[in-house]
Amino acid sequence: MSSEIYTLPEDFNIGSADTMIYFYTNDRPSVKNKVVFTKNMLCLLQHGEKEVHNAAGKEIITNNEVLLLTAGSTLMTERTPIGKYEAILIFFGNQTLTDFCVKNKVAITEKAPSASIFKFSQDAFLKNFCRSLQLLKEQGNNSMYAFKVQEILGYISTSFPNVFNHFVARALSVNHGVKIKQIVEMNLHKGLTIEELAFLCNMSVSTFKRHFFSLYNMPPQKYFLQQKMVHAKVLLSLGKRPSEIYTELGYENLSAFSNEFKKHFGISPKQFQSENGREAKVFELPEQQLLEDIPATL
Repeated sequence: MSSEIYTLPEDFNIGSADTMIYFYTNDRPSVKNKVVFTKNMLCLLQHGEKEVHNAAGKEIITNNEVLLLTAGSTLMTERTPIGKYEAILIFFGNQTLTDFCVKNKVAITEKAPSASIFKFSQDAFLKNFCRSLQLLKEQGNNSMYAFKVQEILGYISTSFPNVFNHFVARALSVNHGVKIKQIVEMNLHKGLTIEELAFLCNMSVSTFKRHFFSLYNMPPQKYFLQQKMVHAKVLLSLGKRPSEIYTELGYENLSAFSNEFKKHFGISPKQFQSENGREAKVFELPEQQLLEDIPATL
């Protein structure tokens, strides 16, 4: 066992992005290398055998299996029965995982499992996925890597949902960001109070505000106002009248909405529409065109 401690993916010198793909090869076996993973890792083993040992337990992975590992300290053993060890390593941070879960509405298991090493079989799709990564490597096209990470997360989450949900729960076990972001984004324009949102997150108001600030770098009230005003601009740009949208935006009357809009942007909703040429208008088609648009009847 080597006394050296490896830090991955940093020691591969492949950049600092939140998602990375590395084609790892080794022609010598290794026993209980000390490895600290600073990101979550998906290992698509191509040749050889891997033994993973951490505080939660031990697993052996063959080249017909996939390893899913949360960040942390691990003892890694690599065996090369045919003289070579090859694996495609996909690294992704908790920010990528959180964003994926929010975007795809992944339900998170409330209680994190004790295991932090997960494995499942390589099926036909995963083997083809590996080939597609090899093709991108041969073409020198690493600009697609971020999309490929989203693709593989999407496939695992739908084809191996139990494994994926337990992995997510473990990886984000001390991270309240997924639940808060999911609830906030689902209720962004529904007029819920801070107290009601905190209740949906099973948190006190003070705890909710603290976690919210760490996620969005601003208090909830300021964030919701900004989002409400952005939504108002979109609706006005589509030609909707201020009188048609103020209730949708959660205001009791038109005056309250107009005052808030002017305070935020420095101009009234009507002025905004006038300056952008987006005032709601009734368009009349020429009579001949109206007749041409009437479908023929039998």
